[in-house]
Amino acid sequence: MIGILIITHEQLGASLINCIIHILDECPPLLLNHAVSPAADPEIEIIQLQAMLRQLDQGDGVLILTDILGATPANIACELIQDGRVECLAGLNLPMLLRAVQHRHLPLPQLIDKVLTGGRESILQIAQEADDAN
Repeated sequence: MIGILIITHEQLGASLINCIIHILDECPPLLLNHAVSPAADPEIEIIQLQAMLRQLDQGDGVLILTDILGATPANIACELIQDGRVECLAGLNLPMLLRAVQHRHLPLPQLIDKVLTGGRESILQIAQEADDAN
């Protein structure tokens, strides 16, 4: 099973995990969150996160999910990438996390495709129904 590490600003990751627990009615295993505060020292964060990666990697690798490319959490996450072993996706949203949790039995490259597809396909404009227009 692929481990999942969320690295985000403040409590965003914890909130997303709480939503996953609400949806699935359980806390999935091998799912950890790391909140990055504005005062964070990236070098210290990286050391802490390397330990979390060792905890999460049960032999199938780890997928890191982060919020905004170019921001501190994503920059820290980039330092943790190990090609084919620890991969990272930015732009985290709830559908991405749900897909990651539900499909992490797949090999890491296939999981990445599922998660990216789920994230993209979940961004939609909701149109007003015709009955509501009157």
